Amino acid sequence: MNESYLAPCGAYCGTCKFLNREEKPSCTGCGSQEGHLFWGACKVYTCAGEHGVTHCGDCEDFPSDLFVNQFDPAHGPKSAFTRAGLLAYRKKVGNEKYIEMAVKLKKEETQD
Repeated sequence: MNESYLAPCGAYCGTCKFLNREEKPSCTGCGSQEGHLFWGACKVYTCAGEHGVTHCGDCEDFPSDLFVNQFDPAHGPKSAFTRAGLLAYRKKVGNEKYIEMAVKLKKEETQD
């Protein structure tokens, strides 16, 4: 588990299918690319930086319309609420347990 793959939006880049792929599209993670991903600039990443928070769950405006309306179309809007829950969990228990839960949820998702 790698803390450098933590994204402000609640995604854990360590479970992303595009992470460090040989073929395109490929990504090295939200943090290392400062929110400029293969699909474009992430407004949530920029917003977290402007608010001076490590992740959206630490922001006084959380959950904002910007956060709720940014999601992977392949997973639909409910994925934003899954990320919101993960961020609340991260805020309470810390990065290590959050990463464990994010990995567990991703494994369950791929088994369905």
